[in-house]
Amino acid sequence: MKKIGLVFSLLLLLLSNVRAQEIKANVQVIAPSLQLTNKQILTTLQNSIQQFINTRKWTEDAFEAREKIEMSLFLEVKRISNASDFVATLQVQSTRPVFGSNYKTTVFSFNDEDVAFAYREFEPLDFQENQNVNDLTSLLAFYVYMALGYDYDSFGELSGSLFFQKAQNIGGLMQGKPGWNQGDGKGQRNRFNLIDGVNNNRFLAARKLTYAYHRKGMDRMAENTDLGRAEITASIKSLEELFTLSPNNLITRVFFSTKWPEIVEIYKQAPVIEKNSILELLRKMDSQNSNRYEKIKT
Repeated sequence: MKKIGLVFSLLLLLLSNVRAQEIKANVQVIAPSLQLTNKQILTTLQNSIQQFINTRKWTEDAFEAREKIEMSLFLEVKRISNASDFVATLQVQSTRPVFGSNYKTTVFSFNDEDVAFAYREFEPLDFQENQNVNDLTSLLAFYVYMALGYDYDSFGELSGSLFFQKAQNIGGLMQGKPGWNQGDGKGQRNRFNLIDGVNNNRFLAARKLTYAYHRKGMDRMAENTDLGRAEITASIKSLEELFTLSPNNLITRVFFSTKWPEIVEIYKQAPVIEKNSILELLRKMDSQNSNRYEKIKT
């Protein structure tokens, strides 16, 4: 009987590991411009957010520990009123490992400058998919689903659709709340346009790029650098038609703002002819980072 009990316990342990949570989030909460009487609330909030994300099961799929999606969330609190109403900015980033290497590539990165929520120290963070029970957890779930969508898209073409739809559902529930509307934030750079663009068939080329760039390009770099880089070049070129039709679309801009440092390093090792060709394309499609791409020549 003891052996049976031991086997059963090991089986439960194995099953729990197989169905481990998908996200490994690192959270930082700061308020450098505020004079707080209760600074501990920032640490409590930080720990609560990290626990909320890391201990929840977000998908129906089985993840091994090494497959967890690494997320970083940097929340800078700008104002606290009535002791519990927070106004902040949030930087979100998610990475995944590149096949055959120790390198981790950033798949999704977004700077949200229009964050508002209510939080009372030590209150539990609850979330329900089909209703907004808490502005903070709805915001966090939105970005978790965005990270999942981009991660799944990077392994299979358009495989993240389910998670992008979940993010859009949250956006629908939050309409009318600060930071969730089309005119919020700075210009087009807001949650409304982010999720609307990802789910819009007009910008399908940008989503397909996520797979081509990562799975066909980055994951081949360790085995064959030239072939991997050629696939990355082809993936970037696939955006030309979309750029012509919609040069300022947010989804393309999010890609380049996420990837420009990596792109620079990738093409530093390329032949001169290849460098010149990709530089011309990058200058045209990502003029905001044009000067940064000049480092490819070095």
